[in-house]
Amino acid sequence: MQSTCLALYDPTSSIMSRTSTPRSAGFSLHHATAFRKFHGNNSIACKASSSSSSSALSSLVDFDLYDLLGIESSSDQSQIKTAYRTLQKKCHPDIAGPAGHDMAIVLNEAYSVLSDPYLRSAYDKEQAKIAELRGYTGKPLYSVWFGSESEERAVFVDEVKCVGCLKCALFAEKTFAIESVYGRARVVAQWADSEYKIQQAIDACPVDCISIVERSNLAALEFLMSKQPRASVRMSTGNAVGTCVSNIFVDVKKFQTRFHDAFDKASVHGSKV
Repeated sequence: MQSTCLALYDPTSSIMSRTSTPRSAGFSLHHATAFRKFHGNNSIACKASSSSSSSALSSLVDFDLYDLLGIESSSDQSQIKTAYRTLQKKCHPDIAGPAGHDMAIVLNEAYSVLSDPYLRSAYDKEQAKIAELRGYTGKPLYSVWFGSESEERAVFVDEVKCVGCLKCALFAEKTFAIESVYGRARVVAQWADSEYKIQQAIDACPVDCISIVERSNLAALEFLMSKQPRASVRMSTGNAVGTCVSNIFVDVKKFQTRFHDAFDKASVHGSKV
């Protein structure tokens, strides 16, 4: 048999680094820029006040308020107040200019939530619900689309089940690659090979880890797979370490529902701005 050079997939070179940007209805990109500019300074300052309300919670729920203040979510009230005052001094218009005024408003709203035990508890509960959505863009993490735009199917590898046999990458070398971290197969180019070759790859898989899925679920499936615990197939005997913590095909439906609910909620907030 003629030797074949297998494509190795390096996730660090293929996935663009994504920095999450606050997208709550109460904050603009200008506010986020102001936060990055002033965050991290350590001067003690005077207290700025703002009225507390449930509307503040609804507008801030998609923004990490603890990160805004540079504190841990377990911080007590004295730590929250200290961080708030520290940043307020640095954002004072006499020091920071007009941009500081915008940031001071953001800090006031954040403090009005975290300083109120009821609002903070409600905020923490909401944050827990949407935590799993962070980093999800609605676009596939790994694979690029080469198929027809009318094609409603996609190819997906359950990397946890994969034993690194390399067969799929031999039969359909443009579609599959062996990712370099765990030595498991992954789809990197959707329909880059003929359907015949892809079906050969599916049939050759000894553990049935390759599936044809709905294209609409592809981005969510790849995102959920990126969260699954795995180990290198070269280090785990019988793939024992790569144990799926849940059924990803069941989870994807629940995930899609939560994502669309969060998206609709954000849209409603945005329409009120």
